[in-house]
Amino acid sequence: VVLSLASMSLLLFLALGTGGSDKRPCLVWESPHTTECGSGWSRDKLAIYNSVVRPAWGVGLSIMSLLSFNGQLKGVGASRLLTWTGWDPIGKLSFSMYLLHPLIINIWVLGAASKFRYSHVNFFYAFAGIVTITFLSALALGILVEWPISKITGDIEKRIWVRKGKK
Repeated sequence: VVLSLASMSLLLFLALGTGGSDKRPCLVWESPHTTECGSGWSRDKLAIYNSVVRPAWGVGLSIMSLLSFNGQLKGVGASRLLTWTGWDPIGKLSFSMYLLHPLIINIWVLGAASKFRYSHVNFFYAFAGIVTITFLSALALGILVEWPISKITGDIEKRIWVRKGKK
């Protein structure tokens, strides 16, 4: 229980509690020294943060994963959420989604008729649309290519093993 809470606390602290995202990001022509943008941190603090936060995130995820694999992840329903059967379809399509995702983003960005203007609503619609199209494209690729080829290779392997067993 202690390791479960420690790993979840570490991940929550790194995601929410470091204070590096209190202000808005700087635009290309702005300086954090003259405007109210950026984290306001010194160069040394930024260097330490950037060199420590990702390995610490990896350690937190590793602890949480190992505890979940061993059935020892307790507290806040994290084990139930991570082992939910609703993740199975996404898990089976995740590599196809990983491969298709940059292609779909490039098609969306390069196919735009005008420059992208940021707003929270546009960001949400773009995110939801890209994720949905990526999932549907990966599902089509899985149904039409990946799963039939997997079945064929499985049948071929069975025939090879049966022949080796008869000898």
